[in-house]
Amino acid sequence: MMIRKTFLSFIILLFFGCQTPGYYITDSPLQLPDIRRAVNAVIGKPRQVSINGREMVSEYHDAKFLPLEEGAKNKDRYQTKVSILGPRRPYEVNIIVMIEQYEPQTGAYVPRQVDEGLSYQRAITIRKALNLSLDRQTGFDGEKPF
Repeated sequence: MMIRKTFLSFIILLFFGCQTPGYYITDSPLQLPDIRRAVNAVIGKPRQVSINGREMVSEYHDAKFLPLEEGAKNKDRYQTKVSILGPRRPYEVNIIVMIEQYEPQTGAYVPRQVDEGLSYQRAITIRKALNLSLDRQTGFDGEKPF
């Protein structure tokens, strides 16, 4: 009986403990350039882009998504990371908004946690931009026409 309870609690922890942070937009039928364009329309020009162009990190912003001045020493700052997942269409888009806090002892910002509420807000805005891009999409797939 004790082994059974231990096994069941292990299975429960396995399923509920391994959730990836952030918010997912599933089944985006757009091409990669269209997804990147829609994401850039929301987060602005990315501060960092991965080599394959599937991960973009925004400039630092506040909790209202307004850009921060470069030299300002704010207590908290946020950054949005958008990842385009999947080998081919339909793609999945992951949005994570990270909080960084300023530590006066070290004089640097330290990553603290993922803000799930702001991740959700940013994801809703990106989903709307993706839907607008879908409305303007032509029927021709430029990457693989045949």
